[in-house]
Amino acid sequence: MFNQENVKLLTNTELKVYEYIVQHTQKVIRMSVREIASETHVSPATVTRTISKLGFENIWECKLHLKEMDNRKHNKKVFETSEIVEEFFSRSMQSEYEEKIQAAVEMISNSDVALFFGIGTSGLIAAYASRQFSNLGQSTFHIQDPYYPFHLISRQYTNTVAIVCSVSGETEIMLRKAGDLKSLGSKIISITNSSTNSLARQSDINLAYHLTPEYVDEEVNVTSQLPAVFLIETLARRNYNYMQQMRNHKPQ
Repeated sequence: MFNQENVKLLTNTELKVYEYIVQHTQKVIRMSVREIASETHVSPATVTRTISKLGFENIWECKLHLKEMDNRKHNKKVFETSEIVEEFFSRSMQSEYEEKIQAAVEMISNSDVALFFGIGTSGLIAAYASRQFSNLGQSTFHIQDPYYPFHLISRQYTNTVAIVCSVSGETEIMLRKAGDLKSLGSKIISITNSSTNSLARQSDINLAYHLTPEYVDEEVNVTSQLPAVFLIETLARRNYNYMQQMRNHKPQ
């Protein structure tokens, strides 16, 4: 369930937290940091430190991992839409999330053009995103070809932002294209399921929705795209309002 090399680095106090998580997995999935701390008689800081040492960025990443393991273990049916909505929206508008969204909106609004791309289902989301932003006044371009030769382009993209959609954030061709754009000076905003994947680390801003990954036959990833669409809609609409606000305050 956890990397044993990481477990070896835990102190005795942190091992108490680790053992509680392992022994009460389904309960921990529904608990906050403070609740885990209360149950294990340690401070919330100790719980947070333990989660970090186990290789997770935050409690949501840890619970996402636990849910995925539990889901695969019990071969659970795919989630109902209402379950997906509850899982995402219970935390989607936290202050940290809001700050990232606002930063992304300002980055997009101040760019000359916004590029959108993804592969597979994420490519369809990227196409929709490009059109929605365009409908709301933003100059956009949807890249349909995953092999678009950015590495052969000599001009700089210093006032360009690329919005990259990917559930896993680990698709090799996607990482190469993001790297090519980054080397040309473009900013990267990624929308992924996890905040610890390679694409998220490569991005200037990452918006992660932390849903429990779902697979059919252990291969086909059917993780819902509802949160990705919500984030796209939020960015597009706030970007429009932000541009209108800037125009209204522009000196005549």
